[in-house]
Amino acid sequence: MYIRKPSEVNVAPVTSQDTEASPPSAGRPRSARGEGDTLRDDLLDAALGLLGVSGDPEDVSIRAVAKAAGVSPTAAYRHFANRDDLVEAACTHCFDVFTALLLEATGDVDDPFERLRLAGEAYIKFADQDEGLYRALFSNPMEFKDDFTDESSAGRTSFVVLVELVQECIDNGASAVGPGGVGPPDATYLAFQVWTWMHGIVDLRITHRHLPWPDPNVMLADLQRTLGLIRPT
Repeated sequence: MYIRKPSEVNVAPVTSQDTEASPPSAGRPRSARGEGDTLRDDLLDAALGLLGVSGDPEDVSIRAVAKAAGVSPTAAYRHFANRDDLVEAACTHCFDVFTALLLEATGDVDDPFERLRLAGEAYIKFADQDEGLYRALFSNPMEFKDDFTDESSAGRTSFVVLVELVQECIDNGASAVGPGGVGPPDATYLAFQVWTWMHGIVDLRITHRHLPWPDPNVMLADLQRTLGLIRPT
């Protein structure tokens, strides 16, 4: 399946009238046999477009997604059991994009400390380009069945990428220490620390954009320095 970056997704405007069922768009013919996967991808892209506008999955309906994709709600229900199923699939789709962006940003760099910095910059860039999608993924009031105990969870896959980046820094002499400053460093614990700091930097800048925020990349550098995830001198 081709995964479009969130910023590449375009959807038609959706109004309050879309709470009612919409007829199939005259501009989109019924999918031919074998084109079901294409329609499913179009529905996911439409859902991502709406999530990007709203930032809250609770605001996205099957009818609105179907209208944005140019099909009837009935066509959407052929691919998704209900609205939650559709939104969950869209968020998984978006997490795939997010993970791919992290890997793309770090894939050609050997230095683990530089790799962690570049991953942080990619995280910031993702949020800056698609604030609504960022909030749909990381400030999401909706509860999905997948969590970090499920190895197939798209969110868990993204987190594992971060844990591995942190572990590479530890393996290359990072001065980080264990939880509470005791014992050897733990990559998972430190990854949660990095994520918490990064989310605070990004989400607060979105929520309170009027404040005189420092350069987020400078804050990222301070984050690495404070957590001991920089190259030892």
